[in-house]
Amino acid sequence: MPPPRDLLNGPILPTLLRLAIPNVFAMAAAATVGIGETLYVGILGKTALAAMALVFPFVMLMQMFSAGAMGGGVASAVSRALGAGDPERVRALAVHALCIGCGLGIAFTVLLWLAGPRLYALLGGRGEVLAQARAYGWWVFAATPAIWLFNTLISLVRGSGNMRLPSAAILAASVVQVAVGSTLGPGLLGLPRLGMTGVALGQVVAYWGAAACLWAYVRRTPLRPALRGVRLRWPLFQTSCASARWRACRRCSPSAPCWS
Repeated sequence: MPPPRDLLNGPILPTLLRLAIPNVFAMAAAATVGIGETLYVGILGKTALAAMALVFPFVMLMQMFSAGAMGGGVASAVSRALGAGDPERVRALAVHALCIGCGLGIAFTVLLWLAGPRLYALLGGRGEVLAQARAYGWWVFAATPAIWLFNTLISLVRGSGNMRLPSAAILAASVVQVAVGSTLGPGLLGLPRLGMTGVALGQVVAYWGAAACLWAYVRRTPLRPALRGVRLRWPLFQTSCASARWRACRRCSPSAPCWS
């Protein structure tokens, strides 16, 4: 995969707009999901809204970890490897990033399944509010591995300079989440009223489906993870996690740092 020439030689403003505008639409779609969920959860009543408020901080914490902190490191590492013209390193980084994403996704799920009810109670959940928060949280965090995988794959694609596909994927997942959650939660179109469980299923269906579609796409590109012949190495895990970590290389002069 050749490095994008526009980043080095293209006009500055058109290049920045081409990279930024799709991301603006993606962020707008994500914000719209929050507004939409609040609207149709409100149909279920004040108790449902209170239950959602207990779970929401942990959902946002997980999203910021996977899409922001980890996602930035993955995109940065991949872009540097592509710029250096090293496709083998790109595929190795993809394997390490996916290992981190899947591992942390499973860890978040287990942790919040076990500790979630206690955390909701510490936040003030009682009675029916706590019961609905537990039901909602159980199903929401069943989607956590998919969310980590989805955001890791998006970061791999963004690292290649492709901003349109990740934005389209976020938009599609947002539409599916709202469509499923708003239908199953209040029980529209003649479907059974599942309450907060139905709202959470919107996220489960949207992110597992989006992660599967992105995985199918990435496997057909030069970003495809090299599942065979790659030995997991700690330095590559560090590179995938750190977006800008410099160190002096012993083979170079001490005053000429290189990327770790």
